[in-house]
Amino acid sequence: MTDTGTTSGSAPWARLGIAVASGMLKGVYGHGVLSAFEERGLRADVYGTASSSGLSGGLAAIGRARAVGVDYWLGAAAGAVDKGMSTVALDSIMEYGPTLREGLFRPGAPEFLLATSKVTDEAAAEVTQGPGAKALGRQLLRNIFTGDRSWVEQNLAPAVFSTQGEPGTGRPRLTPENHDAVAYASTRMLHAWAIPAEVDGEAYIDASYTCSCPAREVAARDVGVLIAIGSDPFPLFRDLYASEEIVDGSELDGARVLVVKPDHDLKDLGVDYAVASAEGLTKAYGIGLADGHRFVDAHPELAAVPTAYQEGVA
Repeated sequence: MTDTGTTSGSAPWARLGIAVASGMLKGVYGHGVLSAFEERGLRADVYGTASSSGLSGGLAAIGRARAVGVDYWLGAAAGAVDKGMSTVALDSIMEYGPTLREGLFRPGAPEFLLATSKVTDEAAAEVTQGPGAKALGRQLLRNIFTGDRSWVEQNLAPAVFSTQGEPGTGRPRLTPENHDAVAYASTRMLHAWAIPAEVDGEAYIDASYTCSCPAREVAARDVGVLIAIGSDPFPLFRDLYASEEIVDGSELDGARVLVVKPDHDLKDLGVDYAVASAEGLTKAYGIGLADGHRFVDAHPELAAVPTAYQEGVA
């Protein structure tokens, strides 16, 4: 686990935000961290998620991360081989959607952010929704290594939906009616997801192209401390193209940033982005769980402050 330093200087009553990065099956680590937080009573006022972390972060926001645990990831990994990623995502939404919708929109629940990438150009939308999507997706992955962000900059915009979104604020509203569509859109990597994604008739694709870790959006919600959870030991960036690094110990819009991420590549355990063994997933979840407990041990003041949701304040 990365060295998180201390939170000295932060008011003990400061609002707390948690931003969880995407990582496909490597997201099992972040689920472990969130499960440890839940066990220790560390809850946030704002949860920000993207792509695969939408499920784990959503469960954490409603106090169900530990109850689900690694079981979700074991099923997802098996389904990825047998069914394909689109079907795995849609199946998980069908299974967990009712629980998430019931909890996320309850009065007094923490604010929940779910990032996507909106396709802003009509011609680009036709490509992402049609047979050329897979080839485009492969090209966008190759562009990661060259640093070419031109297609993304010309055709995509981050769209971070919020359960407390308001018209005209730049935060589109996440509702019980659009939750499932937004959740699927947030996961749709073009190279591997065959089924197109739409929200209110408009094309969207995976959050990771523009916002794989919505730390900045969480920080903007007037939080004093921001915990950013990554799924790799490498520097944690805002998006696939490394447009902005999220740095442990820094400040982001006035929020002190604390980063939690694994010390070693989960690939060494048999957990890669799209393929993972059952044994590897169980180990990676356990590492996240242990790292989460160590984080709370280092920052007990964060778990000692009840949020409005814990107090039952509507």
